[in-house]
Amino acid sequence: MRAGTTPPPRGRRRAQGTASRGKREPREAVARTSTPRGVGPPAVFVGRKQELQRLSSLLRRVRTGVVYGLPGVGKSALVAAVAARHRGPVVHRRIAPGDALDSVVDDARRLLREAPVAQALSDDARLEDLARELDARGALFVVDDLHALAREERVALVEGLGGRLRRGALLATSREELPRQATSPDRIELRLDGLPEPAARLLWRQLDALYGAREGFAAAWARSRGVPFLLRRAHANDADVEEPVRAALSSLPPDERRVAAVLALSELPLAASALADVLPDGGASEALRRLSARLLVETDARGRHGVHDLVREAFQSLLGAEESRAAHEALLALLSREPLPEVVRVRAMSRHLQALGRHEERRAFIVGEAEALVRQGAAGELLTLLGSLPPALCTPDVGLARARAQVRLLDLRRAYEELLALRASLGEDGDADLREQVGTVLVRVALFSLELDACERTLQSMPMPRDAEVFLQQLLAWAALRFFQGRLDESLEMLDAACSASEDRRVLGWGAYARALMCWIEGRDDGLEEPLNQCLSLLEDAPLNSRGPLVAAMSAGILSRLGRFAQAEAALAGAREKLGQLGAPRLALELDCIAALVRGERGERGASLAGLRETSARAQQGGYLFIHHLSRVSAGRMLLELGRRAEGLALLDEAAADARARGAEGLARAAESARAADVLRQVERPSVVEPREVRPGMAARQRALAALASATAGDSVRAEGLLASLEPLARGEDFALERALAHLSRALLHRLAERAAESRASLEAAARSAAEGEADPELIPELARTLASLRVVTSTGSRLAVEAPVAASDAVVLDARHHELRAGARSVSLAKRVLPRRLLYALARRPGRTLPKEDCVRAMWEAAYDPRLHDNALRVHVRHLREMLEGTGARLVFEDPGYRLDVPPGFAFVRDEPGAP
Repeated sequence: MRAGTTPPPRGRRRAQGTASRGKREPREAVARTSTPRGVGPPAVFVGRKQELQRLSSLLRRVRTGVVYGLPGVGKSALVAAVAARHRGPVVHRRIAPGDALDSVVDDARRLLREAPVAQALSDDARLEDLARELDARGALFVVDDLHALAREERVALVEGLGGRLRRGALLATSREELPRQATSPDRIELRLDGLPEPAARLLWRQLDALYGAREGFAAAWARSRGVPFLLRRAHANDADVEEPVRAALSSLPPDERRVAAVLALSELPLAASALADVLPDGGASEALRRLSARLLVETDARGRHGVHDLVREAFQSLLGAEESRAAHEALLALLSREPLPEVVRVRAMSRHLQALGRHEERRAFIVGEAEALVRQGAAGELLTLLGSLPPALCTPDVGLARARAQVRLLDLRRAYEELLALRASLGEDGDADLREQVGTVLVRVALFSLELDACERTLQSMPMPRDAEVFLQQLLAWAALRFFQGRLDESLEMLDAACSASEDRRVLGWGAYARALMCWIEGRDDGLEEPLNQCLSLLEDAPLNSRGPLVAAMSAGILSRLGRFAQAEAALAGAREKLGQLGAPRLALELDCIAALVRGERGERGASLAGLRETSARAQQGGYLFIHHLSRVSAGRMLLELGRRAEGLALLDEAAADARARGAEGLARAAESARAADVLRQVERPSVVEPREVRPGMAARQRALAALASATAGDSVRAEGLLASLEPLARGEDFALERALAHLSRALLHRLAERAAESRASLEAAARSAAEGEADPELIPELARTLASLRVVTSTGSRLAVEAPVAASDAVVLDARHHELRAGARSVSLAKRVLPRRLLYALARRPGRTLPKEDCVRAMWEAAYDPRLHDNALRVHVRHLREMLEGTGARLVFEDPGYRLDVPPGFAFVRDEPGAP
């Protein structure tokens, strides 16, 4: 139940969109005094003790509640009483006809933060943000008149928000029931009926105490059936007619009618001071007093005045055209002076201008407020307002405002088309300032969208900038364009020339920023630190604008590349703080991309890949193709690091092809450079272990590759040392490939030592580890083939290789692949000398070591040694081998109990590796 009263002031509702901080209130009383909360029960609140206690108790366990009932039954009063008991902050939003879900939720977000909010790109995103904020503060969101939303939006609000809440709460009133699905989250549903007769009688007595005794309770009870609003009207002595509200309003004198008209057409409650100019000579105050005494005007806890929905609907139907016009005029004048939230003020004034048919003035007003709306996170609402203008008023400044809103909403494709058409419509003789503004925005959007030809044409057509900020924007645009086109050196020269001719800290700082960013993307790590430090120093006190967070974000990426993770995390935190103040989705994409790259440098490859893929999808959807490309390339590199070669190489091929199709050769080159993370390429390059490397992924990969190289070279001591240092680094699923490479290294060592069973077991372990990280199943066999298709035996030891070594002019090469002995220019074929070559190969496997006759015979005839049968034949074949080796420096020596092959320093025995996969 509620009653608008003077005294004491208390109303049904609070302002559309108000916030307050809660405290524990005393228990329900017959009459309550006002509190500073602004959301609370009316001065006369009786008969709802059971519902109040039940709803308050349930809401502590179930975070969502909806109170249903007919108009005037007391839904808002009950919800306000529950809100008064809430211990945390309370935000209140009354939904008016025509309101949309996005404006309702965004208003609540702003009220909770008491500040602008980040621009949400979807209802799901804004509901998620509101739920997070409600939970963080333990706040209650009170929604009045939920039924005014479209049906699907009601469901989205109650289920989409309520289903996310854990500490916060949502409490709504509605005239219509909300459908419930099997998957709907739990919620409280309470239907209010009229007061029982004892409670209705108590209400009547309280109204008697406030406004004087009235007769006729029995008739009022019979007519109202306990509906509090109708009981109040009956107490105001207008219940004996068919439509008591219309009758009461029709009988108002002119001064009261004018004030009531203003309140009925206002969707916001208004302070008495705001209404002072509605009537001359202070007459508004007296009119308000009389309207309150008639129970037609309600007053909330902050002293603001409004009317019940039933009063509003009835009065709006009674107003004549001239009365409506005068009321809208009065509202325009007073709203321009009221300290209202920016979005609420613009929304209300635009509505009144439209009602008055002052469309040109409304157009100028909306365009003038466009920047403020975007800054408040209301770009979607700005587009709605601009879209409501008549086609004849869609002037170029409207188009520019619309394009800027689309950029804010990350709808770059539409913004690009809008700007292209707008620039063409302006022609060469159009407003110079407007052409410059359109051109500046078009250049940025074309760069974001990788529309490089349009970007270059626009830059070339723009006159020499007169403004320092426009000059800086054009300089950075030219530098980025040349970099995208693959002309990095030209871009750097351009920046150097501009910086050497300027003493402006902004030009020097942003020039350093551009240099650092391009070198970072290009992979020129040696040139990163100096421009980074210069940029941070010069732009430390730069104003917070759309470029502000970029410095911190870019520095985080570079610092992580340099292994300075603590500084990188601090820079990321600073960038997020600045982004929170700006709330720009485009900057959020850039920051999310860089944050994912930082995770990759930290060795969190799986998380990095997931973040990059998510960012790439969002960027592609919004048309931000530069970040889409950068995220795809980085995701491809991360896939290669994880051993998922087929997927990674395909992604990089696609990214490079798309970039080249757009003329972005520099970005295509970045995709090619990312292939360096392919392990099959890495094993072909000399391995280097940097002892001071602190990036986990890089440190682990360096040791794994070096261990492979040492194992292939037969250096078991170094290989084992590297594997021991790798073990603590290669833990977790992000390092499954490094563990697989370690097992492969052991397999190669076993193979060189002729331990076939152990080699097979290590190869199987390598395959299992690779599978744990979802590496390509053929990767380990391919690596084994790549590393160990040949065995090369020299005078100093045995090693594995892919290709035969290049022989010096005095080298002796015994090539078992082609059955050939080469010594300088001399070549002897062993193709038809089967038995001698078998013996020679057996001796060459272990040069300098004696091979017993038993092993010689087994190698030649695959038979057991019998002196009577084999000695003479063995001596004959040895004599033939000595003749072949004459002049090579190699000697076949008899040493009991067998033969030994002594070889010169340049000797190499090359054979296929039978154990290779």
